[in-house]
Amino acid sequence: MLPVYQEVKPNPLQDANLCSRVFFWWLNPLFKIGHKRRLEEDDMYSVLPEVRSQHLGEELQGFWDKEVLRAGNDAQKPSLTRAIIKCYWKSYLVLGIFTLIEESTKVIQPIFLGKIINYFEHYDPMDSVALHKAYAYAAVLTFCTLILAILHHLYFYHVQCAGMRLRVAMCHMIYRKALRLSNMAMGKTTTGQIVNLLSNDVNKFDQVTVFLHFLWAGPLQAIAVTALLWMEIGISCLAGMAVLIVLLPLQSCFGKLFSSLRSKTATFTDIRIRTMNEVITGIRIIKMYAWEKSFSDLITNLRRKEISKILRSSYLRGMNLASFFSASKIIVFVTFTTYVLLGKVITASRVFVAVTLYGAVRLTVTLFFPSAIERVSEAIVSIRRIQNFLLLDEISQRNRQLPSDGKNMVHVQDFTAFWDKASETPTLQGLSFTVRPGELLAVVGPVGAGKDLQLLEDGDLTVIGDRGTTLSGGQKARVNLARAVYQDADIYLLDDPLSAVDAEVSRHLFELCICQTLHEKITILVTHQLQYLKAASQILILKDGKMVQKGTYTEFLKSGLDFGSLLKKDNEEGEQLSVPETPTLRNRTFSESSVWSQQSSRPSLKDGAVESQDTENVPATLSEENRSEGKVGFKAYKNYFRAGAHWIVIIFLVLLNAAAQVAYVLQDWWLSYWANKQSALNGTVNGGGNVTQRLDLNWYLGIYSGLTVATVLFGIARSLLVFYVLVNSSQTLHNKMFESILKAPVLFFDRNPIGRILNRFSKDIGHLDDLLPLTFLDFIQTLLQVVGVVSVAVAVIPWIAIPLVPLGIVFIFLRRYFLETSRDVKRLESTTRSPVFSHLSSSLQGLWTIRAYKAEERCQELFDAHQDLHSEAWFLFLTTSRWLAVRLDAICAMFVIVVAFGSLILAKTLDAGQVGLALSYALTLMGMFQWCVRQSAEVENMMISVERVIEYTDLEKEAPWEYQKRPPPAWPHEGVIIFDNVNFMYSLDGPLVLKHLTALIKSREKVGIVGRTGAGKSSLISALFRLSEPEGKIWIDKILTTEIGLHDLRKKMSIIPQEPVLFTGTMRKNLDPFDEHTDEELWNALQEVQLKETIEDLPGKMDTELAESGSNFSVGQRQLVCLARAILRKNKILIIDEATANVDPRTDELIQKKIREKFAHCTVLTIAHRLNTIIDSDKIMVLDSGRLKEYDEPYVLLQNKESLFYKMVQQLGKAEAAALTETAKQVYFKRNYPHIGHTDHMVTNTSSGQPSTLAIFETAL
Repeated sequence: MLPVYQEVKPNPLQDANLCSRVFFWWLNPLFKIGHKRRLEEDDMYSVLPEVRSQHLGEELQGFWDKEVLRAGNDAQKPSLTRAIIKCYWKSYLVLGIFTLIEESTKVIQPIFLGKIINYFEHYDPMDSVALHKAYAYAAVLTFCTLILAILHHLYFYHVQCAGMRLRVAMCHMIYRKALRLSNMAMGKTTTGQIVNLLSNDVNKFDQVTVFLHFLWAGPLQAIAVTALLWMEIGISCLAGMAVLIVLLPLQSCFGKLFSSLRSKTATFTDIRIRTMNEVITGIRIIKMYAWEKSFSDLITNLRRKEISKILRSSYLRGMNLASFFSASKIIVFVTFTTYVLLGKVITASRVFVAVTLYGAVRLTVTLFFPSAIERVSEAIVSIRRIQNFLLLDEISQRNRQLPSDGKNMVHVQDFTAFWDKASETPTLQGLSFTVRPGELLAVVGPVGAGKDLQLLEDGDLTVIGDRGTTLSGGQKARVNLARAVYQDADIYLLDDPLSAVDAEVSRHLFELCICQTLHEKITILVTHQLQYLKAASQILILKDGKMVQKGTYTEFLKSGLDFGSLLKKDNEEGEQLSVPETPTLRNRTFSESSVWSQQSSRPSLKDGAVESQDTENVPATLSEENRSEGKVGFKAYKNYFRAGAHWIVIIFLVLLNAAAQVAYVLQDWWLSYWANKQSALNGTVNGGGNVTQRLDLNWYLGIYSGLTVATVLFGIARSLLVFYVLVNSSQTLHNKMFESILKAPVLFFDRNPIGRILNRFSKDIGHLDDLLPLTFLDFIQTLLQVVGVVSVAVAVIPWIAIPLVPLGIVFIFLRRYFLETSRDVKRLESTTRSPVFSHLSSSLQGLWTIRAYKAEERCQELFDAHQDLHSEAWFLFLTTSRWLAVRLDAICAMFVIVVAFGSLILAKTLDAGQVGLALSYALTLMGMFQWCVRQSAEVENMMISVERVIEYTDLEKEAPWEYQKRPPPAWPHEGVIIFDNVNFMYSLDGPLVLKHLTALIKSREKVGIVGRTGAGKSSLISALFRLSEPEGKIWIDKILTTEIGLHDLRKKMSIIPQEPVLFTGTMRKNLDPFDEHTDEELWNALQEVQLKETIEDLPGKMDTELAESGSNFSVGQRQLVCLARAILRKNKILIIDEATANVDPRTDELIQKKIREKFAHCTVLTIAHRLNTIIDSDKIMVLDSGRLKEYDEPYVLLQNKESLFYKMVQQLGKAEAAALTETAKQVYFKRNYPHIGHTDHMVTNTSSGQPSTLAIFETAL
């Protein structure tokens, strides 16, 4: 394992000087690296010592422990909020000073703006004192602008760091708690819940710290602005403020509506993704049943419901954005209409001071303040949830050391234990035994007997547990065993490490490892493998938690005790080991697969017999990473928009956007024009007191109102249309992608893991539905405003265009330079986040193992190391975005300086209104410009999702579902199948899995197909169903299978698959997705397979919704449903891919019997794993590595001692082979010489009746 703190690059921030800290210069080397090549984890700077996970966690934990003590003394409930405040209030309060300075500066700026405009209103070329004053004001204005640019980003960086600190400390505490949870507490919480605390709840801290200070800054600023406005324009300012106050509840009302819609949408999305998951998982079956259309309709309906909700919530968002866009317009309009109607005179300085002041307060009041309230309420909920978790029971930490003088022994006297304090029945009762060094105690008993060992969790112990659930259970078991042996303890508790591996490995482990390596130690082995009991010094037999007997192997043999009967409560119990319905105690041992072996076991082909198709599925996968490098092409944008609407609509959309922006600018321009006319009038009359009012109010006010209304309407129309087009586009692309997936050949699903395909449908489509339209609209709005600002400035002072060019070039270079690095940082941030979660969930699964190994410390250190790695990436993520923002704001500040001083230099040619317009616009550029750039980068990032979806809309397709040439409806009425020199491979470049196969299967023949794993048995069926196109010819009743459509072919053959698949939905849909049968037919089919009672007991009978993929039925029952499907289809050809592992003997017998009854008149192909099921077939096909080796009647094949089939039968053991041969003989004589009926009858009774099936079952066990 890696050392916990490997040497990383020291953090340059530690010894950066003030200037470097303010402008983030210390990051420059990182950007240089990012410019040259891709950033890797080694390029990240190490975390600052004060942000180390361990340091932060222990600090906060200290405050929390004190709080728990205090609450205990005062008999109150401890408050996590109080602990957090005590820990962080000082450092966070300092940041409040930043907020104060920044928000005050925003309020002061407009005053100086007013002074500058004032100079123009009373412009006198001779007055040099006024000019110097004006220059001073301009200097103060630019100084304010610079302060804002710098302070804002420092502040944001520091509050985000504060958020990070709190989050990291919380995570440390949650993990520490998780390791100490008692058994009871584990029952009250779930792994999912803990992971959720760590993934969602703590993220609220990152957001809450950013806005928290606005809770007091917002109202203060609003009061200050109102006071200033009162001084400027008197009582009419209240009208504007009133509008602002009205907008607040309106926005929060939108927010409420939006979140309720959001949760409804989320449920639809969940259902859609769950269904998608089932479709992709069961795609083989869906294709073989030709059920694609049914699922296509299902998903389309779900998606339609989801999209209608998404459209609604998008329109709400659109309204919200539009209201934000036009709020300032409406406020200014109301204010000045009131002002003019009160008979006051409008002047440029007043207009633009008011406009700028409203601009300052609007952001705070309509955006930051509500966000703060929302975030705080979210954070309080999260804190409450975390607090409840932190108050759960812990296990007591005992640290007694056993004397280590080699005189150890384990002595247990009358021991009784419960899983849960609350449960009635003891898991273990009245145990007594003693084990000395060098002895091996074996513990045996049926499932659920209570061999759980972790009750002995003290002392110098080593535990191995394994469930062997994954494919490579065997490897996992070996890793565990080895790990335990290397620990070299004195006492070993082995919890059935042998059952997960095959017999050969198991014997090897037992002899070498358990008997030799550990022969001097005290060893307790829990096992199901009876063959190893001979070696045990003593044996303890448990049943139902009680000790049945204790003694040595020889004693037991003498007393005539049958070990086998002990392990079987009854036959079914033994078989049902893997059926989830049996509530066995093993579900909760430390077998919860141990922590480290989780990472170490990779599926190996040795342990799990993997079907041949999987061996060549060496994933020829598309690598995902390289998609996210480089630019998104113009083509992606084109396809994205074209998917949403016709190009005429798109042209209209562009024009609408332009119109909205023009109206927006014109409204302000009209005010300045009006003020200019007014001051010109004042200037000419000069003193004729009455004349000032003479401007035609109706005309000016009328146009002003018209422009305001136009701005609002265009703004709303544009928002809604953008959302309509983009959500529509998401819908179209989803449908195209889904259609393309359904028509993709099976190979595609073998090559791409389910997760990757699902990701397109969940994450990427989620982006298209939700985030992309919003970000896109936001980007378009801000971009147009930036363009508006610049064009107004250029229109007023054409000379501005000259400095604009270099600024523009610098900006474009900066953006590209920044994106090279930021993309990598973002990628690193998400890749370093996942180990934190995987470490948490594997720790929770292996909790017992961690405790047994006393590895809590080690795990906590590892967790902290993972957290620190993520903090490194997060730190870079925060600082790099600030690096860019500071530089962008610097460009904007330059622009403000140019406009301010430029207008003073050219004072002769300008009037006050124009200067006011240009300057107040330039000031709004500050935050807006960098927001625009950031959104552009976001849009580009999200367009990657669009590219990934588009990539899946044109996958290679399998043959069409229907051709012009359709087979006659009654086809195939004979069921004759001819293979004529068939070759088959799964992919064009793959190996041949069937080679030159030629065979004739006559009408109504029953054919068994046998062969070793990978012989090509399943491939034969794939070729028949054309899951991939075979070479050569396959005829069914004189029709070439390759000449008809896939659905026409697949619908005519029934298959009972090896893995029974049920889909979420009703039982009726599962039997008959196209509603082709009557209720009576369905009930009859269910009665045939003995499921009628089971279904009738369900609340809604056949219309009961099944749990996810039918998990409320046992495997056997699911297999019976598959049989019922086959009975309903009434096809002439039935194919059975025999299920062995999971079905109990009764069900198995029922299935065999039904197949012999119901399908007597059909052609039946059975892929067999147990020879007894096919020994009475008409013919047997023996395949070996893709070739047909033998094809004849079973009895004939058995006569030939050299045949593969004979050898396969002999491998089963003498008694078994004799029974099978006898059965084959009778079937042969019955079929070929039916007149010798009498003796035959007698024979059947003796040898091939009931006993033989039982004997066969015994060996299968």
